[in-house]
Amino acid sequence: MGNQNILALLLFAMAALHCGISESMDFIKGNCNDVIRLPCKATNRTTTYRYVIWYKIESTPNPIIKRKNGEETIFANLTSVSLGEKGALELHNVQPSDSGEYKCFLAADIGGRNDDSFIRLNISECLHVSTVYPSTMIPDDSCPAVDDITVNWAVLGLSLFSMAKIILCIVTVGVCDRVIFSTAIRKQEVMGSNTGTRSSWKD
Repeated sequence: MGNQNILALLLFAMAALHCGISESMDFIKGNCNDVIRLPCKATNRTTTYRYVIWYKIESTPNPIIKRKNGEETIFANLTSVSLGEKGALELHNVQPSDSGEYKCFLAADIGGRNDDSFIRLNISECLHVSTVYPSTMIPDDSCPAVDDITVNWAVLGLSLFSMAKIILCIVTVGVCDRVIFSTAIRKQEVMGSNTGTRSSWKD
């Protein structure tokens, strides 16, 4: 019975500790392509340490960047990373893939105690806005290509047009001559009939 109480007390303590850690974890939101600064809260508790290193917690912690003796070593370039004041992690041009949980680890001096802090980052989806302008180009098939009209066809067309004009002129002249000729004959017939009438009057 005593062992069961101890086990239940341990489980309760672990659950409380887990909830306490989860509730105390900072949460930062950002937009696509922003510059994000993740503070290392562990540096607020200690200022003496050998080096600081940042991890991204996925299936296993993946090291991102480390600073030791003023020199920085980049292990995995998620976007463009650097370390700011007090070990803050700076992410440039962040993407949705940068979302997740991050860990700042401080390696203590000999005889000291290591420390760490956690922070969660959430980056919104990137919005790609494309402006579509109406096209003013005329489709290729709306007008005949110039190459389709050859010189030979152009010459033939002009020749036929010229011949049609000549034929029309000939017909017009012929009709006019015929009308004039018919009119002259009628005048002569009228004059001849008038002359015969006058002769009969004299007789």
